[in-house]
Amino acid sequence: MKNIKTLLLGTIIGLTSLNAYSQSPSMPAPSPAASVSQTFGLTKIDINYSSPGVKGRQVFGGLVPYDSVWRTGANACTTISFSTDVMIGGTTIKKGKYSLFTIPGKMSWTIIINSDADQWGAYDYKKSLDVVRITVSPQACDMKERMAFMIDASADNMATVSLCWERTKVSFEITADTKGLVTKSIDDFAAGTQNLWRSYANSANYYVDNQLDLKKAHEWAQMSINMKENYYNRFVMAKVLQAEGDMKDALKYAMEAKAIGDKANDEPYLNNKDKVAKLIADIQATNPGAKKK
Repeated sequence: MKNIKTLLLGTIIGLTSLNAYSQSPSMPAPSPAASVSQTFGLTKIDINYSSPGVKGRQVFGGLVPYDSVWRTGANACTTISFSTDVMIGGTTIKKGKYSLFTIPGKMSWTIIINSDADQWGAYDYKKSLDVVRITVSPQACDMKERMAFMIDASADNMATVSLCWERTKVSFEITADTKGLVTKSIDDFAAGTQNLWRSYANSANYYVDNQLDLKKAHEWAQMSINMKENYYNRFVMAKVLQAEGDMKDALKYAMEAKAIGDKANDEPYLNNKDKVAKLIADIQATNPGAKKK
């Protein structure tokens, strides 16, 4: 019995010790994750990267060799995302997420936007997937221990992305057709507003066809009529009034629908002309006194 207790105690101590050793203490990451975001005009830029430190080393031309593709950070490749189409170096880049590589040099750097945004470092980098390459000149800057990206939204249609590390800074510009984006937004809004009458009419039509709240259906049909003269919203209002038992006004709106439709003589009306005629006949049959003299 004593041996069993001793074995059991030893097992518990062993498991406790194993659990203690398996939980490593928290330590700061050598190259912590970092990100920066900025909106200019209607375009948002997001850059995600790992930020290495100088730590007393020679960075460019040493830790980071010249004339070789660099992940532009540490760990996984640096990524850059655009919420709208943008332009870099005269090349249009579709909205989306990309990897950002560089080729540092003594006198010039190459900035690379690559379509493969899911890479570890630059080990699987493929030049064939480059979307754009531009050449920029490095500048001197104040000492920067940790590599960092900055985005300066200098105008509604332009932002400048800068990379600073050690005593080197490189920058490149990103532009967007902000006026075009705003114009399209306005046009889309206007188009939606112009078709709002149909949305109200469709909603009213659904309610009356499914025997739902006729009060709401009446309100929506009237709102549609107030927005636009069309056979369809009069037709729907006639159906609502018929369901409410107001045959006199139901016939009035049904006849208006027919008159407007006959005048337009377009495809939407012609496809539903028989329905309008049947509605008129149904109302007149239900209330013979409402027949048109």
